[in-house]
Amino acid sequence: MNRRIAAWTIAAVAVLGLSACSGSPAAEDDTSNGSGDSAPVEETNTDQSVEDACGIVLPKLQEANAAASEIDTTGATDPQTTVDQFSTVVDAFGEAADSVDNVEVKEATSAVHEDFAALGDVLSKVLIDQDLTAAEGMTTITADLTESATALQELCS
Repeated sequence: MNRRIAAWTIAAVAVLGLSACSGSPAAEDDTSNGSGDSAPVEETNTDQSVEDACGIVLPKLQEANAAASEIDTTGATDPQTTVDQFSTVVDAFGEAADSVDNVEVKEATSAVHEDFAALGDVLSKVLIDQDLTAAEGMTTITADLTESATALQELCS
């Protein structure tokens, strides 16, 4: 039973994080993603604007959001299936980041991807390894995910 609660909590955080990323772009914003652990943004010769890159990334994130809403957190499927479903969502974030050339949007989307990958690791540990202590890191992961999703949303709004 605790495993179901942990899985539901993880999936709920994922869906909320995805919802934060699925806003539509309104205007170009020149702020960086704000993550302190990445290298400084290098100037490149890309002609892709933030607005154009967001126009590519956001629909892909909305598709991932739809896939996340279909993740079985009821326990009706086996734990591996739930982890596999979540991994598909995480992979969609990686593909979204790879689909753009704009450095700012790529870095912001990559940060969200990395945070969802960390969330997927916790999900796997809880469901597959039945290590409920792995869920103790959820506060940090949730904060990181909220920060990266907010930065992407602000960049693309």
